[in-house]
Amino acid sequence: MKSHYGVLSFVLVFLFFSFSNSLSQNKNFIGTKLIKENGKVSFQTIPAENKSGVQTTEQVKSLLNNTTGNKYVLGGNVLWSTQDGSAIANNVAINNAGNSALCGWGLNNMRASLYSDANSVPVWDFSTNPFDPVVDISGDGSIMAVIAGDHFYILNPSTGNVNYQFVLPDTLNASAVSVSRNGAMAVFLSNASGNSTTSRVYALDLSGTPSIKWTFDVDVSKIVNWTGVKFSADGSTVAITGRNHLYILNSTDGSLIWDHFVDNTESAPAISGDGKIVCTADNSGFVQTWHFNSVSNEYELLWQYRVPPGTYTNWASSVGISADGRTIAAGSLIFVSGSSFDGTVICFDTYGDGTPKWIHSGIGDNVDDISVSDDGRVVAAVSWGDYYQTSRQSLIVFDVATGQPTFEVKSPGSFFTVAMNPSGSRVIAGGKAVHARELGNGGRLFLCEINLGGGNISGNVNLLNSSDNSGVLVSAVGTTHSAITDVNGDYEIKNIPAGTYTITAGKPGYSFGDTSNVEVTEGNTTLGINFSLSPFTTPAPVLTASNNEIGQITLNWILSPQFLNPQKQKEIAKAVGDSYFSDEAIETKVLINNSKIISSPETEHLISENLASDSVFVYRSQVQGGPYNRIGSVDISQLNFVDTDVFPLRHYYYKVNIVTDAGQSEYSNEALGQVSDSMFTFNVDVPQASVPVIDGILSAGEWDDAFKMDISDVYGYGGGVPVPQGSAFMYLKFDDNTDMLYIAGEDFLNPTLDDNEGLGLYFDDNNNNIFDEDPPFLTEGNFWAYWHPAGADLRFRKIVGGAVGQVITLSNAQVKFSDVSGHLQCEVAIPMGFMEGYQLQVFGPDKIVGLGTFLIARQAGLPVYHGYWPQTMNSLFNPIYFGDVKINVSLVAPPQPPTDIQVTRQGENLLITWNDPTLGLNNDPLPVPANIKLYRNGKYITTFASGVQSLIDDDVECLAWYEYQMKAYIIVGTDTLEGPMTAPIGNYACEEPQLSKITYDDDNWDAFYVASFSWENNKFAVRFTPESYPVFVRKLETIVNSNDGFNFTVQRDINGVPGDTLAGPYFVYDTSPAQVGTVIKNIPGFDPPEITQGDFWIVINWLESNPGTPGIGTDATPPIDNRSLAYLSSTGWQPIQGFDIMIRAYVTDKAVSVDENLGSGIPLTFDLKQNYPNPFNPSTVIAYQVPSNEFVTLEIYNALGQKVRTLINEMKEAGEYQIMWNGKNDAGDVLSSGVYLYRITVGNKVKVMKMMLIR
Repeated sequence: MKSHYGVLSFVLVFLFFSFSNSLSQNKNFIGTKLIKENGKVSFQTIPAENKSGVQTTEQVKSLLNNTTGNKYVLGGNVLWSTQDGSAIANNVAINNAGNSALCGWGLNNMRASLYSDANSVPVWDFSTNPFDPVVDISGDGSIMAVIAGDHFYILNPSTGNVNYQFVLPDTLNASAVSVSRNGAMAVFLSNASGNSTTSRVYALDLSGTPSIKWTFDVDVSKIVNWTGVKFSADGSTVAITGRNHLYILNSTDGSLIWDHFVDNTESAPAISGDGKIVCTADNSGFVQTWHFNSVSNEYELLWQYRVPPGTYTNWASSVGISADGRTIAAGSLIFVSGSSFDGTVICFDTYGDGTPKWIHSGIGDNVDDISVSDDGRVVAAVSWGDYYQTSRQSLIVFDVATGQPTFEVKSPGSFFTVAMNPSGSRVIAGGKAVHARELGNGGRLFLCEINLGGGNISGNVNLLNSSDNSGVLVSAVGTTHSAITDVNGDYEIKNIPAGTYTITAGKPGYSFGDTSNVEVTEGNTTLGINFSLSPFTTPAPVLTASNNEIGQITLNWILSPQFLNPQKQKEIAKAVGDSYFSDEAIETKVLINNSKIISSPETEHLISENLASDSVFVYRSQVQGGPYNRIGSVDISQLNFVDTDVFPLRHYYYKVNIVTDAGQSEYSNEALGQVSDSMFTFNVDVPQASVPVIDGILSAGEWDDAFKMDISDVYGYGGGVPVPQGSAFMYLKFDDNTDMLYIAGEDFLNPTLDDNEGLGLYFDDNNNNIFDEDPPFLTEGNFWAYWHPAGADLRFRKIVGGAVGQVITLSNAQVKFSDVSGHLQCEVAIPMGFMEGYQLQVFGPDKIVGLGTFLIARQAGLPVYHGYWPQTMNSLFNPIYFGDVKINVSLVAPPQPPTDIQVTRQGENLLITWNDPTLGLNNDPLPVPANIKLYRNGKYITTFASGVQSLIDDDVECLAWYEYQMKAYIIVGTDTLEGPMTAPIGNYACEEPQLSKITYDDDNWDAFYVASFSWENNKFAVRFTPESYPVFVRKLETIVNSNDGFNFTVQRDINGVPGDTLAGPYFVYDTSPAQVGTVIKNIPGFDPPEITQGDFWIVINWLESNPGTPGIGTDATPPIDNRSLAYLSSTGWQPIQGFDIMIRAYVTDKAVSVDENLGSGIPLTFDLKQNYPNPFNPSTVIAYQVPSNEFVTLEIYNALGQKVRTLINEMKEAGEYQIMWNGKNDAGDVLSSGVYLYRITVGNKVKVMKMMLIR
């Protein structure tokens, strides 16, 4: 069951998941975007571009649409269907019997609906408006759970009335729910909401009066958002996925059993019935399967499979597992191009090696959800379907044994959700009435019956000399149908196609049994097919396995003497001194003992004939203790078996047994085998060594002093096709004088050079497991060293998060290729340093960079990965998978910024203090002391020599905000290396002004929005109305979900939209480490924007480099003030409906230094001073004194005698005053250059003076 949920709005892009990090809410977002408009919805899927090229494998091709074998699923039919004109079927659930199904309808007319199998008329509807519901049901249908918004409900199965409800705190919103099959528990997930950074799992005990059993909290930085929850069928274990994390919890107390990183999943996990197997599917294209190790109490990776990448990285979009844990099915989304899609359903044997049993392709688009029957014989999948077809494959039911689709539902829309009852006989599925990628609404829902066909066979097996009759495999020969006996020996083989069969029974350690001519009739059970099996007395072989061979594991075993071939018998006899026959004696038929023929050609021949039908079966598991799969068999005369279908770094557990016509022996002892992992290294210490000649030829001895490693793509993670160990090698060394990292590569599988073959080198310079940047000082990305017929080149491409920048070709690069040795060889020098953005930067003290690399050949222009390192790397765009490469190089780097900057008030001055840096950006000590440049309000002020570390700034105005920034620099030889600018640190001079907050939200965010993920001069704006005039805007504030920067502006209102800019742009970003942060900007200087009448706007201006980040917090809680606008160049300003953008303004009614009483005592006379400075631009200070309490007026006139500004018009106490004029009129307009008069009236005294404004 999969659910789609979200908050509706105008045409804005809603960031589908509430929090932001490197995966979710920025221009590098990889995942599904939900776009809602006027009660309609569409989905967009944003892939990661696969710059390495397309990889297609013959192995995968051979598995596509396999249609061989005997079918278990014979077909199906629609019991009923229904559709809704406006709502969408987002999620479904079904009970064990398949006669009671729940549907969560969303988008419009949100509700949970219960259906029977009789018809499509709901038994009841339960409204969840205004929230989309998510539903689940217990096995017997007695527990029906619904979550919606901040509510969890248990509904009465008969009436739909609320039996129980739980209201979440306002910091949480429910997102997914799972009910245990026995109905004893429910678990639901809640995402952080408002200002919360904690998401929570709730577990409820439903055995009596429902109550909270336990909770489990995680920080949103771990998960971004929840994506799904599943109970194991036995109710013991809960599997939960967030977008970036997997949690396995004990259902009894909520204790954490195990957790692990997941690489960007939008799918719920899959868990086996006993909780021992857990599977995930992610947007990097990987299906990962984990098995619980009861010794280590951790889950260990059994295998992973990657959906082969194409032009883009294709997704593993959904996953399911049978309750018996033996069958896994996954869905995919294939990005054929930017606007063309396909989907596949892929089936696996859980205990295989990750190679699909079959792949069904051509589904048309995203396989959004998948369900597997308990016995793993039926798989149901739903898809968005081909956008360009009017009748689309929406639901497909597969027969697992053959891979054949045996039933399907076609519709004009897309299906999002499917659920199957345990037997696989009933399927409920639904979705949207039009294609998922098309803006629209309406939904469809189908209940289907699956024809498992045939009849049943039942009986009993008696194991002689044993009270435990379990574990006998009873099979219908010629079919895939079988059953295992219980402790009493009872069995039932279900759904065998009608016909006549031979039924066999067998268990290791016992003889075989068979009964022929067993009739099976449609819909009936043939009874009494019983067996009695006697012990098979032949001892089991004694098994050993190799542990250090390259590319293979060799099994050897010892048989009991009765199964030794004559030659082996002779060897044993000879070794221990017993009598034996020579070859000559056998050839001449000499009777050595008259009473007994020991051997003769005739009898030996007979023995060989008999043994030819006897075999040793070989079984393998990747889990200690099994279950095992039979991987081969050999004649009884052989005493060994070579398994080449193995990989390094994995444990393989083997057993063998003897199988004859009469029966089979017990299994042998379990033997652990391993392939040599000597080729693997994940930590490289690059030596400082000789400088090679970069000519593309690895001359004898030239690279002997380098670190050599085998980078052969033995797992096939690069492109899907494993290659043998020893196929590709890489050599690394560096020189501290040239500051070059020298790399060579050899590809022994590539005999000749073709265009665009070569090395890809992906560096995480600071080794922090993400691609980030701090331009111009930190730029991470990848190099391509490729050969071309016109000559080799070295190119660099910046990577930030998952987004890539422009590709630059390095001039005068040292890179060469050759094939004169009979295979590809290459040599390249990678420049290291901190002077240019493309240089590899190495940071102390560890001096370790992260590296992921490949070495490719080309076939028909497509890349073929022969080298891929680390071999276990899942993605070149996620450095968490990279290896560590230590390069102990000494690089000259710019200094780090000054630290501990503080700005404190000292009377009417400001004291700035700081600590000089002693380290460079590479964390190495600086070669010379650093000088410091000081900036105030964005303007350079002065430079300090090393060691000064403080300044008293006396050139400040009271109540003005002053912010200071610094950067350090050093001079090394002729080079000046400047470090990064510090973040602004500021304070108000003299005292803090009294500010009033204007806000139109409730301080709790509900979601984050952007205007668009594409650049169209994107903006948000909020209109503010002061309570009185004039006011001065002093501080701006908003809530964001990432630390990407943007610009604030304050703008005049013109006819209800933002007009002229009054202040800004001010570049700002969130500096807090939390996922959600508040961005505050104090308007610097002594000339804040003055509002004398009407409204003003605060505008958020996204940057062209980051048009989709950060997301801005929104408040959807009524009342909605309708003061928010969004701007795109294609649409202009448009109103935002349904929520308020969370932007706040702080204002004061006093200007900077307004009418400051200097407090130097009562003056003896009235006076007006000459303004200072004069001439001035943009502001000047006017001083005056009042000898007694009087009404004072101070006005400004232009040269024509027109009054342009009134500065003071109020009673004043006796004293000396000064006030600043900002060169603006009463309307806030900037005045032009010229002569102005300022006139003061104190009582009946008047004085006028001149001043000069120069623009």
